[in-house]
Amino acid sequence: MNPIKRRRSPFILFLLLVLWSAILGLGLAQAALPRGESPNLAAIERVESGTVESGTVDIVPANFQLGQEVYLENCTSCHVGLPPAILPSQTWRSLIQDAQHYGAIIPTIQEPLRQVAWNYLSTYSRPLNKGEEVPFRIGKSRFFKALHPKVDFAEPVTLNSCIICHPASAQFNYRSLSPEWIDSP
Repeated sequence: MNPIKRRRSPFILFLLLVLWSAILGLGLAQAALPRGESPNLAAIERVESGTVESGTVDIVPANFQLGQEVYLENCTSCHVGLPPAILPSQTWRSLIQDAQHYGAIIPTIQEPLRQVAWNYLSTYSRPLNKGEEVPFRIGKSRFFKALHPKVDFAEPVTLNSCIICHPASAQFNYRSLSPEWIDSP
C-alpha cells in the first residue's frame, strides 16, 4: 500500500502567511493605542480637508500631546512657542537642558517632564546635516528658511516677529496668516 502524499501549494502557504501577518499587524496596532482609545480617522480627515483647523504644522498624536503641553507651558510664558520643525533637534536638546537662555537664567524643566518634552521636540524636529553648525537663532536655521522660501525679511527674525505674518502664533497656530500673506506665492 502506497499512501498518496499531498503536496501543499506554495501559493496557499503564501496566502496563509499574508493573512497571518495582517491579523498580527492589526492586533499590534490596537495594542499600541491607549486603553479604550480607537484611531479617530474621521478627525484626521476633518483636519486634512480643512473643516477643522489645526494650529500646529503636524497633527500631534495622543502619545506626544503631553510633551507638547510641557513644552508650551515652559516656553510660552515668555515668548511664542515655535513649531519644533523650525529648529534642528540639536538646538532643542541644548535649549531644554540649559538654564542660560539667551542672557536670562530660567528654571530648567525637571525630569521626567524634560524627557516627555524632548520626545515631542525630537520627533517633530529634524537632525542637522553632518558638519552643519547648530543654529541658536531662528533666522539662521535652514529649516526656518525652507519653510519661508519666498519671504524677504526686512528686519532680523525674532521670536516675537512671528506674529506679524502669523497673527495667531501666540495660540501656537501657524496655519492662519495675516491678510497680506494669505494668497502670496
